[in-house]
Amino acid sequence: MPSSAKAYIAFLAALAVAVLVVVAAQWNPADFQRFVLFFALAMLASGMKIRLPGFKTTISLNFVFVLVGIALFSFGETVLIGLGGALVQSLWKSQTRPKPVQVLFNAACLTVCTAAAFAASHYVLALLSLYSLPAMMVLGAAVYVALNTGLVSLVISLVEQRPLRELWSTCYEWTFPYFLLGAAVAGLASLAGRSTTWGAALLVLPAMYFVFLYYRMRIFRGVLETLSQVSQNDDVPLVAPSHGR
Repeated sequence: MPSSAKAYIAFLAALAVAVLVVVAAQWNPADFQRFVLFFALAMLASGMKIRLPGFKTTISLNFVFVLVGIALFSFGETVLIGLGGALVQSLWKSQTRPKPVQVLFNAACLTVCTAAAFAASHYVLALLSLYSLPAMMVLGAAVYVALNTGLVSLVISLVEQRPLRELWSTCYEWTFPYFLLGAAVAGLASLAGRSTTWGAALLVLPAMYFVFLYYRMRIFRGVLETLSQVSQNDDVPLVAPSHGR
């Protein structure tokens, strides 16, 4: 691994440690049982992951619960949802055994992204005197998506010596519809979570699963279309013709 990539990962890990120090200093959950419930659901969602074409990385539905945390929970609780989701996403049913540096980067990346999205959606809106759930969700989602795709693209660029602009554009193109659908589900969950009936919040689980299935099929279809275009350009059939005897 190039030294520039090592330095970048070390810097990001140091930022994540600083965030966790703040979390430990401010830890005071208002409703611990509610947090445990949503944390468990977030870990379950983190296991539903999709590998992006052309990238050695995955995305999961943990993003939905990060946005729910921004709307319903404290800074520390939301950061722990992001960190826990990163660990589950990295370690649970991986196709290949992840290297420690990969787990470290993923954990640090989602910790920093979650902290930045929470800070932007709460503190920036407070400075502007805007106290609106839709505005909070939109700003939090925008910061999270931009930072997450940027940080991931940058580490791949440094490790594989590929153009950052091209990587970021491709990563954003693949992930934006997924994050957009996830943000819509998170908005429904947040509205339900603010109601007196917590069972209503659980109704978003089927919606999350359908988002996961839809986007997995969309990526599969996109890969097939790309392979078909390559095959047509090169005049090489995707499937070798069978020869009967």
